[in-house]
Amino acid sequence: MKASDVYNAIDSFAPFALQADWDNSGFQVGDPQREVSRVAVSLDPTVEVIQQALDSKAELLVCHHPLIFKPLSRLIFGNPVSDALLMAIKGRLSIISAHTNWDVTGICQPLAHILEIRPLDFLEEIPCELLKLAVFVPPENTAELMESLFAAGAGHIGNYSKCSFRAQGIGSFFSGEYTNPHIGTPGTFSETPEERLELILPPSLRHKVAEAILKNHPYEEPAYEFYPIKSYGEFGYGLYGLWDPPREPLSFVAEKLHLDALVHTSFIPKLVKKVALMPGSMGSTLKLAQHADAELLITGDLKHHLAQEAKDLGIGVISAGHFETEDPGTRALMNILKTKLDSLDFFYIDGISPMALWER
Repeated sequence: MKASDVYNAIDSFAPFALQADWDNSGFQVGDPQREVSRVAVSLDPTVEVIQQALDSKAELLVCHHPLIFKPLSRLIFGNPVSDALLMAIKGRLSIISAHTNWDVTGICQPLAHILEIRPLDFLEEIPCELLKLAVFVPPENTAELMESLFAAGAGHIGNYSKCSFRAQGIGSFFSGEYTNPHIGTPGTFSETPEERLELILPPSLRHKVAEAILKNHPYEEPAYEFYPIKSYGEFGYGLYGLWDPPREPLSFVAEKLHLDALVHTSFIPKLVKKVALMPGSMGSTLKLAQHADAELLITGDLKHHLAQEAKDLGIGVISAGHFETEDPGTRALMNILKTKLDSLDFFYIDGISPMALWER
């Protein structure tokens, strides 16, 4: 299996087209066509993680944070990014980053599950450019064709896979003199029962899905169409949901995330029912949490001016650590890839949070 197959697998459920304009998700370094059998997964592509991946004979590292985030003007030993990049190149280790494309498709749900939050909706919904495939096929061939399209990456909607729709109808065609029709004979007009099969796919998989149709469809000239669509409600940043029954937030979050200490605003409700969640950096999440009527926001990073703003808005904020809030989602990313690419050997490299809290 090639490194590009891992990239395409990620793209099928966390399309790279969804990444933010300022982001640099995707292939960071290496050869997309290189054969891989062992894949490391970690939150950060640090020198330590890359060395451990190489020591473990991995040919590919999948990480959440990009190694190359801003354009590089030079490669000099002693610079952390340069050292990591040169080490990966020397060891022929390919690196793929799934950053904001994973942020909007799946990083929140594993953390919400650990914290026993029942999700209601995204904090910030984002539109997604997708394609809808419509292909017409004899009913007896629908199941086989459908499975080939699923294998090509079509049919993903949010956290659901193998999604499709079928409708029955009658197809008609006139077979020309030099045809080899699956139904009927050359030089005749035919009508036959057909099913209209519809599936969703990211634009990047258009050619792969078209190839699957041409290879597995029984017709000499299969009829199929791709429609551009804008999808809402499937992807977004953060989430808000319910604690039922209400929780005492500080002790509960510390216990569930196995933390000895938490950073939090001076104002924290004693019991919380409606809670917002934003792993990693909170950015401009406070107004979104207010709009969702959240009493508490759990995030990774908390800056002074945002803590002051939270106080003014009457929203409590718990900062549980950037690493600690994104690590569960990165592990979930690996588990999805394990299911999709079960012939590969995946293993997780435990990173170390660069942050620490001193307690007197």
